Amino acid sequence: MKYSLTAFSSIFDNKTHRQIHHDNWQSFEDMLYKMSETNGYKLKRGERKAPKGLKASPLITPAVYEEGKTRANDNVIEWAGWAAIDVDDHKFEGNLKDELHTKYGNYYYVCYSTSSSTRDHPKFRLVFPLETSVKQSSIKHFWYALNKEFDGIGDQQTKDLSRMYYVPAIYPDANNFIFTNTGNFINPNALMDKHPFVVQQSGLATFMDRLPPDVQKKVTAHREELLKEQANYNFEWSSYRDCPFVSKKLISDYSAIAHADGSGRYAMIYKIMTSIACNAIKRKYPITSAQIAELIRQLDRDTSRRYQKRPLQTEAERALEYAYKTVEI
Repeated sequence: MKYSLTAFSSIFDNKTHRQIHHDNWQSFEDMLYKMSETNGYKLKRGERKAPKGLKASPLITPAVYEEGKTRANDNVIEWAGWAAIDVDDHKFEGNLKDELHTKYGNYYYVCYSTSSSTRDHPKFRLVFPLETSVKQSSIKHFWYALNKEFDGIGDQQTKDLSRMYYVPAIYPDANNFIFTNTGNFINPNALMDKHPFVVQQSGLATFMDRLPPDVQKKVTAHREELLKEQANYNFEWSSYRDCPFVSKKLISDYSAIAHADGSGRYAMIYKIMTSIACNAIKRKYPITSAQIAELIRQLDRDTSRRYQKRPLQTEAERALEYAYKTVEI
């Protein structure tokens, strides 16, 4: 397992040829600690270069790029063995190191201060070693899952696959620190399975998510009753193969990865569930979670046979809840 990074001389640099590869995590971590002992400077808004006598700190990203291409999301191949979360606004009480360990101590991470960190308001970056790299197609889902796992303490909204981070350093007027918590490396695929990710398809879901939980339940229940009043039961199927609500493309995509390790299989299963639920509701059929779960069991029996004991109906209920929030009735 290699741990790689692409380095940039400044925020204006978009050349991707400066790649550094480490054969193990300890080597990567040693590099971070060595950087933390050097003087640093983060360019301020409007600056193109550091003031006289200072040198702007470089930036790094876990993204590696297609050879000869510039720093752009479309040119990213993967995140090469590590990821990071910036924490700027979360308030901690007491000792930061102890609190992080209490909440997230089962994971391995390097924590280092960023340039605007103060004693009263520590700002910092958590850098995590991964068990596998994350391919470009999975980065957005992995980023979502990582932030979910860490209670949303970082910036959850970023869509930048090429996001850069200033290196650890001794920044002027900052409370500078670095420390390591030893624990488990993150398994990206297990994390994505734990936190399924579906891109919202309409503004309706966004509106629903802003409502109080009890109101959401009442609205969802009302929408279910409304669908039953308009229901079209003129649909029949014998399996997922001939079900009119099952996307053949998604089945083909899943079949291609069903036996591959590190492929985000269950994330695809959940995507198929939500697709079935949405397609059924669009066509006025009040599909049940039991029906969705059975379709997925059939698919699993024909492919990987990995999820026969998984609580598929519970997860199908979540997919249905999402569909009722999203689809206009």
